[in-house]
Amino acid sequence: MKTRRFDFNFKPLQLSLSFAVVDSVPDKQNYNGDFQEYTPDYTITPVIIQPTVAIMDKDEILTGGVINHKLANVRWYEIFKGVKTLITKANTSYEVTESGIEAGRIKVKKNAQPSAPITLHYYAEYTDERTGQLHIIQGSRCIKCTNASSLVTIEVDAAPLTLYNPLSDSRTQVITPTVRIGGVVCADPKKYNLQWEVYGEDGTWHVAGTDDFDYDVAVEKGSITVDKWLMGDSLYLRVRGNYSPEGAPGTTYTDDGPQATVSIARRIPAFEYDMIGVPYNIPPGTLRLMPTAVIYGTNGEIADAEKELLPLWYFAANKPQGALSYVLSGHGKDAVVDTTIMNKDYGGVLALDVVDRGPAGALTDARDSTVICDAEGTILIIH
Repeated sequence: MKTRRFDFNFKPLQLSLSFAVVDSVPDKQNYNGDFQEYTPDYTITPVIIQPTVAIMDKDEILTGGVINHKLANVRWYEIFKGVKTLITKANTSYEVTESGIEAGRIKVKKNAQPSAPITLHYYAEYTDERTGQLHIIQGSRCIKCTNASSLVTIEVDAAPLTLYNPLSDSRTQVITPTVRIGGVVCADPKKYNLQWEVYGEDGTWHVAGTDDFDYDVAVEKGSITVDKWLMGDSLYLRVRGNYSPEGAPGTTYTDDGPQATVSIARRIPAFEYDMIGVPYNIPPGTLRLMPTAVIYGTNGEIADAEKELLPLWYFAANKPQGALSYVLSGHGKDAVVDTTIMNKDYGGVLALDVVDRGPAGALTDARDSTVICDAEGTILIIH
């Protein structure tokens, strides 16, 4: 008798395990010890983790895809501080789905600790229907918690660099700080102190309002009001804070503590100007002209531009060649310009220039820069 043996030579079965967070609750937490709050709090809104086991049979005998419903001995272990514990129904901190297409789904109703994350270890068994081989499927998922306690920050409702255009912007600006603990607004003002400071001309910071030249700032209820028209070319501010969860913040402020800075700079954008009310020809012997300056910005004629810009009128006797010698003959939007220097043969040339008046400031003595005050000691401001 002759025989021939036939054996089944199956290709190895390929299995894969993946984890996915169900719904919108993430598997990472933040803990704020100052408020004793978890974000998110799993005791209120649990995080749900779904393991998915899939197979691929290269021989195409078994249908590929998810096989959660064919798994056996599905279980989870909790590993906390190095101790591995089987999660049973008696453990109310977890819920595990044991059968069906969602087999292995775990609902975590327990918060982790910033110093001790929770590791969840997954275990399941699958028997290859072709060969009877038992496959062990294992994997882990970590629940981490970040410590956000005592992370004190200060925010202000102003840009770090604020540009002030005196032709169009509001003269005053109120800047209000907000204290945050771990990203959450601290609603209890008794737990923090704030101090506004100004960077002085001597190159040092001082408490706002303690210098005679702080007439451009005023602090009230934690906010600072800035009169930008009085600040000069620029102003540098900072607010520093102290925080105490017990409600006893100190009044000594350090450079490494929470703070925010604001720089305000006076800037007049580009503008154009022209003269109107000027005749094309004037007869010899004319003693004066009365021109008008018109100043334009990007949105048309600038109203009250003379508050910040000074029109200067010049007149020169014309000549057949060579440079002309201009003489300042008037100033202001509406000027009376002397034309008596006009050449009787070649006439004259009228010129207009518009310059920035510059910021307002304290009136000082030109000899020794002493600040001039009135009889009551108030600093006199000029522009």
